[in-house]
Amino acid sequence: MKRRDGDDDMTRRVLLVMQKRMLSDALIAQTSNDTRFAFTTEPRYASAALTAEACSPEIAVVEIPESGAWKPAEKCFAVCDMIHRQLPDCKLVILCSEDDKDSYQAAIQAKQERRIDDFLFYDNSAHYLLSKLEALV
Repeated sequence: MKRRDGDDDMTRRVLLVMQKRMLSDALIAQTSNDTRFAFTTEPRYASAALTAEACSPEIAVVEIPESGAWKPAEKCFAVCDMIHRQLPDCKLVILCSEDDKDSYQAAIQAKQERRIDDFLFYDNSAHYLLSKLEALV
């Protein structure tokens, strides 16, 4: 778990549950001067609920990876469900590939079922992601 704290009362705590460390590290680096958000990263999906409990995020962004043990979207939604049970006010955002039809269709269904608050594709800009996160809180 890696954390970047904000110093401002208006700073929003965001948990990034992502297998792609390069992506989460790049997002954090790109927003290093942005005091609106303080990011905590958790690359181990099995530890995501414990990390969420420890850092009490206002928003959790959970990646549906393109490969590996956590690729099935339902596993990622189960992580979202655990976070939501612990932190009912935490907004949940899924990050997935627009090329993975199964994942984005599952994200659409999860949004319709209100299991998540929103979803985004990988190819969106960091600016767009931050604007979506800001709109959630």
